Order: sequence, then C-alpha cells, then structure tokens
Amino acid sequence: MKQPLLALTLGAVAVAASAAPASAPAASGPDKAAAQACERAAQDTLRDTRGATAAATFNAAPTAQPGAADATEIVLRGGGQVRTPSGSRAFSYSCTYDTQAATVAGVVVRDATTHQPAPVARSVEPDLSHLSPTACESAAAGALKRRWPNVADISFSADTRALTQDAGGNASLRGQGSALPTVRDPATHFSYDCTIDARNGRVIGLRIAD
Repeated sequence: MKQPLLALTLGAVAVAASAAPASAPAASGPDKAAAQACERAAQDTLRDTRGATAAATFNAAPTAQPGAADATEIVLRGGGQVRTPSGSRAFSYSCTYDTQAATVAGVVVRDATTHQPAPVARSVEPDLSHLSPTACESAAAGALKRRWPNVADISFSADTRALTQDAGGNASLRGQGSALPTVRDPATHFSYDCTIDARNGRVIGLRIAD
C-alpha cells in the first residue's frame, strides 16, 4: 500500500501592501499573508501528492508555534479536510514562512491521525525549525562545482522537493535541478538526496545522480 507522502514545497508569494494606522503593529499584515501563503502551499502540496483534483478546506486559521529557525521566520500549523475522487480525509500541515522575504520556506503535509492504534513509528513529521533546503542545495551545488569546475549555471526546481524524517532524527531531502557544465554544453538534469541531522540542520550525507 502506498504510504502517505510528506512533501515539502517552496514558492514565492507576493504580499500586498496595505495601509495601517501608525499605532497598528507592522506584524499584523505579514501574519495574515503568512496564513494565506501557507494554506496555498498546503493546497498545492495536496494536489501534487493526491492528484490535480484534490480540494482542501481548512478548519481554521493556522496557529503560530514557537521555535522558528531565526527571527525572520515563523512556523504555522493547521489542518483541514482534503476531498479526492476516492473520498475525504483529514490532514494537518506545518509551514515555515519567511516574513522578511515574504515567501514560504517549506511546508509539510501529512494525514491526520485516525482512531486506529498507533503503530511503532517509522517516520515522524519533520521539524522545520532546523531544516532548510538552502543547506542541502548549497552542498549539492558545491559537489556539482567540483564535478564541473567550469559550470556556468546551477538551478534547483523548488516544486520537486520532498522531505521525510525517520524516528531516529535524520531527515532526507530530495529534489531535482539542472546545470550547464560549461557555457557550450546543453543543460544537464540531475537529482539530489541529502541526509540531514534534524537536530541541528547539518548535512551529513549527499547523493547526486544525473
């Protein structure tokens, strides 16, 4: 049986400027924008993993959690129901939003727990407070530069990222990208798989395949 996929996606979200009274805290706008961006990212992830017709409804606005990666990021958690041709199912999500860049840094979506007895955990929800695609992709870029010293361009596809974490604390971030080994070469596609220590975000393993 196919296991539920924990997926992580990254995308830029434009934040509309809004006039606010001088006495209003500046964070009130980004908080609303963060909630909307995170819900959009969760919906996109559900469509990627459940099919293009998957439609999500959210229970309520997400709640902010302590322990963000740094002062510019907040972690929001929420949940809802997703409808697919095979039925409806509850889900939860955890989303990291960069308030400075106005982007979703990562989102993890998983099935909500059911009334069945919990089995011995083989995987856990990734802790986004210490996991960043940047560390993995920087390591991948460094490996590609060593492979192709004259590489002209390296780009990563944000919508191909997928993140899982085992109960032992190690996370695996997988994705795809393309590179120009030299200015005269055609684009070469590659995939990467990083093993990350979820306790501190350190990359402890990397595999790249053409």
